[in-house]
Amino acid sequence: MRAGIIGSGLGGLLAAVSLARRGSEVVIFEKLPYAGGRFTNIERSGYQLSTGALHMIPHGEKGPLARMLRTLGISVQIKTSKPEGLFRINGKDYLFDELPELFSMKEKLKLTAALASLKLDRGGKESLREWLEKRINSKLLLQIADSFCGWALSVDSSKVSSGETAAITKNVNKFGGPGVPLGGCGGVTKALVSELERLGGKILYGMEVEKIEIENGRAANIATKEDSYDFDMIISNAGPKATIKLCGEENFPASYVREIKNIEEAAGIKILATCEKAMLGHSGVLFTPQAQRIDGLNEVTNADPSLAPKGRHLLMSHQALDASQNAAKEVKLGIEDLHAIFPDFDRHCKVLAVHVYKSGWPVNRAVSGVRISPESPIKNLYHVGDAVKPKGWMESEGVAAGVELLLGHLQKRKRILLH
Repeated sequence: MRAGIIGSGLGGLLAAVSLARRGSEVVIFEKLPYAGGRFTNIERSGYQLSTGALHMIPHGEKGPLARMLRTLGISVQIKTSKPEGLFRINGKDYLFDELPELFSMKEKLKLTAALASLKLDRGGKESLREWLEKRINSKLLLQIADSFCGWALSVDSSKVSSGETAAITKNVNKFGGPGVPLGGCGGVTKALVSELERLGGKILYGMEVEKIEIENGRAANIATKEDSYDFDMIISNAGPKATIKLCGEENFPASYVREIKNIEEAAGIKILATCEKAMLGHSGVLFTPQAQRIDGLNEVTNADPSLAPKGRHLLMSHQALDASQNAAKEVKLGIEDLHAIFPDFDRHCKVLAVHVYKSGWPVNRAVSGVRISPESPIKNLYHVGDAVKPKGWMESEGVAAGVELLLGHLQKRKRILLH
């Protein structure tokens, strides 16, 4: 079976290696000169800067991505973050289990009941913010929720449902917190590319797809500026909106086109700083509920020193960005936050780069909680990527779980053999 894949991001690479291991002839079309999309590294002044993800895997060595890498025979060491996360409140850092001590006895009882409900996977369609406000009247609790959602999902608590949050909470309790892959995101990408090439798969770099040609209701071939390529199966890692454009809206049911057009993307800002000393001193996440804009920070060089020049550290902050916000203004506020969080920032650190993720290059092509099937209405055309995340799976874990879902669909329809 010939499989054509549009985009060599994490989803595209996972799907490509999975199919190649099952005997398919795989070709990836990548418009950039490198593989990985928003999940790889770019080198700058000796630092390995991530193109999107923050060099962290949400559930470390226990989640869907690590499980899938093991299944594919991909050897990538993932170091568990210790501690998993801390919350800086009023200048002091607290573990998650220590947060209740910040509340009154009455609030603590309500908070305990609310957390128990989330752990039992009880939630609904209302937003997490609405769900919390019905149970506890606390500004601090909402700040904590916004900080977590901003870091992990690139939206505030008004943009994710309590049901999705409950599923995320359940997975965190079952699979644990984050880990750092050695080599960062690029370490994972390079290993996947190497395995794909070993299996005979190809990546055509600098090859932008101009059209997916539809014949008799099925995806028949991929057209570039230079040529047209026939395939038995086409998988798009370009996002559902871009995929519809490539195929032409007229080839989809009107209801499906409306559904995809209404998808809200998650945007964000990442500020990367070079530091002469460890500013956090650990490999976990520092959530910052009381900052103006920054939702959290990490310092992955405490887990993998090779991501920075010898003796230096790479500090990364992340903040959610609403579509209505001015990115330049938000960057300025984020840098102000860095100076407020670290009073000695100017003495030890310097901003190395600022990355804004929105529009055609967002953090996620669909906000967490949106359900998009890997199967499209067009025969032989499928989706992978961060718009296809099953319930409860964050970021790269959701990408891997989405690819697993696709493979299950293909196996059920006997398009591939599962072995």
